[in-house]
Amino acid sequence: MAMTPAPSSGGNPMVAQVKGAVSNVLRMGNQPALRRAMPAILILGVAGLALGGWLLLREPARMVLFPGLAEADKARVIESLGAAGIDARVDTLTGEVEVPTADYYRARMQLASEGLPTSMPDANAVLTDLPMGASRSVEGARLRQAQELELARSINEIAAVSQARVHLALPEKSAFLRDTQPPRASVFLQLAQGRVLEPSQVEAIVNLVATSIPGMARGDVTVVDQMGRLLSRGSDDPAAVVSDRQLQHRLEVESLYRERIEAMLTPIAGPGNLSVQVTVDMDFTQSQITEERVDPTGTALRSEQSELVESSEPQARGIPGAVANAPPNQADLVPAGEATGAQPLAGQITNRQSGSTKNYEVSRTVETTQPATGQIKKISAAILMRAMPSAAPVEEGAEPPPLLPEELRADLEKLVQGAIGFDAERGDTITITAQPFMDVVMAETPTDWSWVGEASRQLGLIALIAIIALGIIRPLLTRVSVGGEAGAAPGGVQVGGVRGVEVTAGDSLDDVQARLEARRAKLTNAALGANVSREEKFAVLRQIVAEDPGRIASVLQRMMKDDIDRAPRA
Repeated sequence: MAMTPAPSSGGNPMVAQVKGAVSNVLRMGNQPALRRAMPAILILGVAGLALGGWLLLREPARMVLFPGLAEADKARVIESLGAAGIDARVDTLTGEVEVPTADYYRARMQLASEGLPTSMPDANAVLTDLPMGASRSVEGARLRQAQELELARSINEIAAVSQARVHLALPEKSAFLRDTQPPRASVFLQLAQGRVLEPSQVEAIVNLVATSIPGMARGDVTVVDQMGRLLSRGSDDPAAVVSDRQLQHRLEVESLYRERIEAMLTPIAGPGNLSVQVTVDMDFTQSQITEERVDPTGTALRSEQSELVESSEPQARGIPGAVANAPPNQADLVPAGEATGAQPLAGQITNRQSGSTKNYEVSRTVETTQPATGQIKKISAAILMRAMPSAAPVEEGAEPPPLLPEELRADLEKLVQGAIGFDAERGDTITITAQPFMDVVMAETPTDWSWVGEASRQLGLIALIAIIALGIIRPLLTRVSVGGEAGAAPGGVQVGGVRGVEVTAGDSLDDVQARLEARRAKLTNAALGANVSREEKFAVLRQIVAEDPGRIASVLQRMMKDDIDRAPRA
């Protein structure tokens, strides 16, 4: 073993240490285990570099800063965030201001410190800025503005509303009742892209505004969207409101019956092979019937009254006077021979009259009937099924089979009758037919090219990794694989302890291996030829065993492989 000369005492110790460290590193790099692991180390290193490059080049995730921000505020927000070093940009699809997720809260704090955005202040800010000693008109205007802002903020909480503005017309109070005007309100809504308000949501907004202002009627609230469409009802006619409710109720009943029929027949026909339409005729007439019945046999004594009247001539009484001294009346002459009747004595009854009155109550019944509104008068159901082509061929001149067999039609009608509550006396009808359906033609949708930028970045990263892998890693792997079997030598390379085999540019690993095998064969024949003595051959074999025992063991294993395979196993 060659001894490394010790550094002279006059040399620099630092240089000696550096040389010793370099020699140790080179010695470690020449170890076979490290050479075999070098390809894996290079692959892992390149993969780590590629992952780091992708993380550096990819765009960070972004969040919307303030949904529904006004255009004027967008410019001020972007300018303020740009001055603070925050990457804010406007999304080309939604038009919203977006910032990186990591800078979201910092951006909001930065804007809050500058009082942005200013398009939607709250009521507290309006009332706080009220100057001292303001007039009554200014104070009323500020209070009205605060009410408008609070109502707009409440309406903005609806998911489909992107931005809302409320205008209140509150008249001044008057001492004269005839001059009093009702309050009115107008609501402007900017809906989110692709969203539509349902009638129930519009009704909710109207009720919200009407109940927030004392004395405001629901008919005095107007709701308009950004397209200029009137969303609230423009008429206060109660009949129109009732008609809309009746129509909505009829549509709900028809939808209920249609869903029942589809749920009953879809397992038979299959999804997409059925079309159902139901029409319901309903009667919304309101009537009131009052009926009075009298029972002649049922009587009851209500009251009874009896009366008795008697009259008599009393005896003459009193003080004589002018009337008593008056001459008597002329006497009635009675013819001779007629006897005079008996004259009533003074004080006797001369006239008597009696009467009796009885009142009877006759039994009667008063009944008032109000029929229910929305009665179903008739139900008509139309069902169209997809006709399946017949598998059996139809002979020439023969009548083709029906598209819907009669037995199947009868069963389907029974199912539909049970689903909708069929009533023949009411005049309900059910029509079931089968026809072939046309193929669905899909409308062409506009191509979305927003993915091109992201795909270009990904392809660039893949190309970069491929260039590194094919241009750097592959040559390194080839050189390391060849260098693991060969060592440098003057005039050629040393492979497996054999000198004189040259490796030129462009040679593959198989070519080098073939040259090595040929060189070893020549050396073996030269060392173990016929002119060599037995002792010399043994010496050469001992030297080979000492230098490369693994190769000798593999050779002996290949030589004994056939005998081992033929040997019986225990």
